[in-house]
Amino acid sequence: MFKRVMIVLVVVAMFFSGVMVVSADEGQTSTSILVQNLTAADNPITLNFYQTSGVVTAGTKTKTLTSEASTTFDQRYASGDPGPDPFQGAAVLSAEGAIGAVVQMVRTGGSGSVNSYDAYNGLGDTSVAKLIKAPLLLRGVTSAGKTWNTMMSIQNTSLTASAHVTVTYAPYGLGNAYTVSYIILGGGSQYVKHETETNLGAKFFGSATIAADQDVGVVVTSGSSDGASLIAYPTFTSGSAAAFLPGTMKSLPSLGDVYFTSFTIVNMGTSPVTVTVEYQALAGTVGAAYDVVVNTSKTIDQRYDTAITSATFVGAVKLTATGGTIAAMLNSRGDTPAGAGKYATTFGGFSSGVTTAFTPYLLKYITSAGYNWSTSILIVNMDPAGGAITVNLSYKEDPAIGTHTYSSSKQVAVFDYVDLRYDANLAQATFYGAAKLTCTRPFAVVVLVRGSSGAGDAYSSYLGISQ
Repeated sequence: MFKRVMIVLVVVAMFFSGVMVVSADEGQTSTSILVQNLTAADNPITLNFYQTSGVVTAGTKTKTLTSEASTTFDQRYASGDPGPDPFQGAAVLSAEGAIGAVVQMVRTGGSGSVNSYDAYNGLGDTSVAKLIKAPLLLRGVTSAGKTWNTMMSIQNTSLTASAHVTVTYAPYGLGNAYTVSYIILGGGSQYVKHETETNLGAKFFGSATIAADQDVGVVVTSGSSDGASLIAYPTFTSGSAAAFLPGTMKSLPSLGDVYFTSFTIVNMGTSPVTVTVEYQALAGTVGAAYDVVVNTSKTIDQRYDTAITSATFVGAVKLTATGGTIAAMLNSRGDTPAGAGKYATTFGGFSSGVTTAFTPYLLKYITSAGYNWSTSILIVNMDPAGGAITVNLSYKEDPAIGTHTYSSSKQVAVFDYVDLRYDANLAQATFYGAAKLTCTRPFAVVVLVRGSSGAGDAYSSYLGISQ
């Protein structure tokens, strides 16, 4: 029986236009798909590409992955070339056993010729639905000295039957309410560039609900007008009574830049919900938990939250809802010491933990495109019983590079992280590959990918994958 992971926004040299800036200044966006075998047996996989019309291309790829191994299909090169050039559409991965995937995006040729990056998880059974909420959409919104627009990609998960989709936009006080419908052919996808959605108003800051007569997947990306920043925003199929966000930061210096976060709480219902905000410090000090009322959404910037009582902070936050359900996402940003925006990435929160997680895209001191790339694995203890947990890590080098494997472990009281540069058990100077994380008690994982020594937005994130 075949498992499927639906991948949206697979593009090669696609122009990503913005507000009042010609495409040549904005650069082009391309993707690569990183796949991991989640089983202990050899696992044959097939990758098919579909144009937005639903027509499959001649660029089918096949490969057999050994036990828990990973591989990369880069759409710019022969390893993952979808066929047409340029290409915009979707891809479907199928395999005899369970697989997981992450999509890494890169925009090249932006302002100052710098690249920008972000990543998102492949869309599997738990992330496709007939009803999906996209909590953050933008049209012509200015922030950090740049103008931002989002693009929403909707993929029909059926390869044969058309999907009838209605998108209902709701502003957060800026822009117009608007409803539009699409028919997406089997295997097809709909790309919606909000820059050209004039019905939203000159500026729009809000959300959308995507309703369909069969399961669809939705990915939202955001780009700045100068082409130097790229962000993938999460979407949600349901809410929960609690959400956990690891990696919250306040004014944290690193490699010459300063990092901070803000999180957005999304009310998944129609009535106001009370949310308790509780910080959990790894470094720094915090005050007591406090309550906020969320009508539609609320964003809290850690730089200005008085509940964080130290000048710098790194840790996690637990959000608990009363009277409704919520979803949450964390925006992580790195600025230059002068306050200019440089790095940005966004990821969704967790409502529950797992005992096994996979991370298909890990790097240690890998030099590429003028950057030196490494990753950190953020781990949050999700055991409601409390007490420290021990998470075991099994690293496995990409088979195209080598056959090295390593074992390591991390004790986590509430929140902690593993920086691959400083994990003494990962005993080689450079590493490119994947890992499997296990624990007898529940935990959750976020991976941060950062490229240093360059000038662009070389900062990505994705969530650990479970079966």
